[in-house]
Amino acid sequence: MSVTDAARALILASTVATSIDNIDVLSASAITGELIRIVPQDVETISAVERKYTFYLTEFEGNGNLIDLSLYGNGATVALGTGTEMASQAVTIAKTNTQSLLIHWNARVI
Repeated sequence: MSVTDAARALILASTVATSIDNIDVLSASAITGELIRIVPQDVETISAVERKYTFYLTEFEGNGNLIDLSLYGNGATVALGTGTEMASQAVTIAKTNTQSLLIHWNARVI
């Protein structure tokens, strides 16, 4: 028995709704753990299965040696430790109070 096109479309729509359409915040972490969570400034729909999230940290936010950026959803708020981690990316960013940081993150369901 094969899966119909209608069933595939339903599965894809459900996957998109519970993943990339459910991103609430970006988390920036250092070796000591989570430093900050911020909400996206913008969420752009690139296609039915891809979104582009834009985050901005001012000179006074998220300072330290960043080692990980994560997207959180499923009830995540700016309070540390809330929600479900949806995606993560190891980074090496030495951010100080003389730098702002603009992050563009594309996420796609494949």
